[in-house]
Amino acid sequence: MQFETHFMLDREHYAECFDQSMLLKGPQKPRYIFIAGLIIAGLFFLFATDVQGLLAWFFFAIAVLEYFSFKYKRPWWLTRQMMSKNAGNKITLIFDDRGIENKSVYINNQLAWQSIDSFYETDAGFMLNLHQGGQQYLSKACLDDSMQEYIQQQLSGKKQPIPSLAK
Repeated sequence: MQFETHFMLDREHYAECFDQSMLLKGPQKPRYIFIAGLIIAGLFFLFATDVQGLLAWFFFAIAVLEYFSFKYKRPWWLTRQMMSKNAGNKITLIFDDRGIENKSVYINNQLAWQSIDSFYETDAGFMLNLHQGGQQYLSKACLDDSMQEYIQQQLSGKKQPIPSLAK
């Protein structure tokens, strides 16, 4: 049995991927200790060494960048994804007995069913937890009911409840 579907890697798809992954991770906190360490390093290079102030300002700039990368995490991530060479391309997903094949202009990837340790089903899609430690998101927007049932059948026994902190 084989199913095939298509979708575009556009801003809406990336936004859904980000939102669903953050739903499962729960609330995040800035890395205050890291930011403080950068500021302390900057102060050290500014006042306690003979090194030019340029190195100190570099550490201050990295601390500010780290703060804004947290505060504006979603637009920061979306912008990075939209700058990728695969953004805007048509993606073809093929589901068969071996696994999920992902084809595009730049990427051809085969994900075997056995390499998926567990998965979460959200209202908008499936978050697959891979054996190698990564995650793969499949949006239900491009999957019809028979494809969704096929995925659940192939991954039977691997479904995880959504963590309570994410609800």
